[in-house]
Amino acid sequence: MNRIHVFYCLYMAVLLLFGWMPSPSMAMNCDVSAYGQADESIESISSQPKATPFSHYFDSGAQWNFCWHIDQHAGLTLTNVHYGPPAEPATKVLDSASLAQILFKYDQDVAAEHVITSTGLGESNHIAPEPSHCAEGSSVINENGQGICTKVRDLNTLTTVRRSKTLRRHELSLHAFSSVGTKTFEQVWRFSEDGQIEPAVRLSGNLDRFTNNAQYGSAIATDVPLASNAALLFTWRLDFNIGGTPANDVVEQFDFVSHITNVVRRSISKRKLSSESFNNVERTQFRGWLIRDTELSAGIGRTTRMGYYLDPQSSGFDFVSRHNNWAGFDFSVTRAEVCERFASNNSVVNVECGNSLDQFVNGESITGEDIVVWFSLARQLLPKAEDYPVITAREGSFKLIPFDWSASTPFTPLTE
Repeated sequence: MNRIHVFYCLYMAVLLLFGWMPSPSMAMNCDVSAYGQADESIESISSQPKATPFSHYFDSGAQWNFCWHIDQHAGLTLTNVHYGPPAEPATKVLDSASLAQILFKYDQDVAAEHVITSTGLGESNHIAPEPSHCAEGSSVINENGQGICTKVRDLNTLTTVRRSKTLRRHELSLHAFSSVGTKTFEQVWRFSEDGQIEPAVRLSGNLDRFTNNAQYGSAIATDVPLASNAALLFTWRLDFNIGGTPANDVVEQFDFVSHITNVVRRSISKRKLSSESFNNVERTQFRGWLIRDTELSAGIGRTTRMGYYLDPQSSGFDFVSRHNNWAGFDFSVTRAEVCERFASNNSVVNVECGNSLDQFVNGESITGEDIVVWFSLARQLLPKAEDYPVITAREGSFKLIPFDWSASTPFTPLTE
C-alpha cells in the first residue's frame, strides 16, 4: 500500500471516528439557486426540476461531486461541479456546464436548424434509459422520469498495466440520450481520476434527407438517391467558478509559436483576455486557453494559480454561416448574465435578453467579473455506405485539463 492510500485510509478513519462521512446530499446544494441564477422569477429557470446530487470516489481517493438535471432545452446540465485529488478536499470548478446550441444544416438548405431552442433535448425528446440502452458495465440513474447512464472504465492500456497505482487513471462518464426527428443525440461528460473533464456530443440515428444533386449529396447505395450532406456545430456554455470565488477568475490565451529557422523549436506566447471577445483556434500554433483563479494556489509561496486549460486539439473543421456570425468563432468569453443561456435564438426562451452571442459579446470588461466560456466544435456529415440506414455515430469533444493543481511534480527538485 503506497503513502497516498495509507493517508487516505487514515483520513477516512478520522471521519468515521467523529461520526461524519461525506454524502451527496450534504456536500451538494442542488436547489434552483445552485444553477448560478440569481433571479428565480424567470420562468425558464424557476420551472426547472430540482437537480440530483451525484458523487463518485475512485479507489485512489480522488472524487467528483456535482448536481445534474435534464433541462427542457439543453438536456443534461451539470451544476456545482467539484473535484478533489487523492487525500485532498474537493474544490469547486464550475457553477454550471451544458450545451448552449446545436446547429444542424443540410448543404442544400439556406438556414440551419437551431436544435436546442427549436425542439430541445429535454422533456418529450429526452429518452429515459433502460439497462439495454447503456453500454456493458453501466448503471442507470432515474429521477422524476429523467435518466442517465453512468460508467467507470479503466484508461490504462496493456503497455501501462505494471504502473504504480498512483500513476494509473480511471474515468467516470455520464450519458444522456435525446431523440429529435430521426436523429439521436447522446450527451457525454467524462470525468477522469486525474481531474480532466471531456464534454462530448454523439450524433446517430437514421438518414432522412436525400437528393439527386451530386453537389449536395453522397452515394450510399446503388438503388437509392444520394444522401444529403450536412454540417453540425456543437456549442457548450461553461460558467467557471474555480475555488468558489467567481469574480477572480481570468482567461489567458496561449500560442506555441514556431521558431523562424528551427522547425522543431517553439516559444510560448501568453495574452490575457480583459474584455468580452470572439476568438478562433490557430491550428498551426496549437492555441489554447487557460481559465485560472488569481488567488487559489496549490502550495505556499506559489506564483502560479490553479485552473483549467481548454485544449481544442480535435477542432479540425470550420462552420460557415451567413446568418449566424458567432458560429464562425471557436471560443468566446463573456460576463455571466442570468438570461444569456443559449448561443442563438436565446430570446425565444428569454424574451427580455439578447438573441445570440453576437449581442452577448460586446466588449465589456471581464476583469473582476464572473466569467462564462463558450466553446464550439464543427463536424461534417458526409454519409457513406456504412451509414445506411443507420448513421455511424459522429462525435465532437474537447478536453479541460487541470493546470497547477499540484504543489510539485516528479521533476521538482527536493529541498531540505
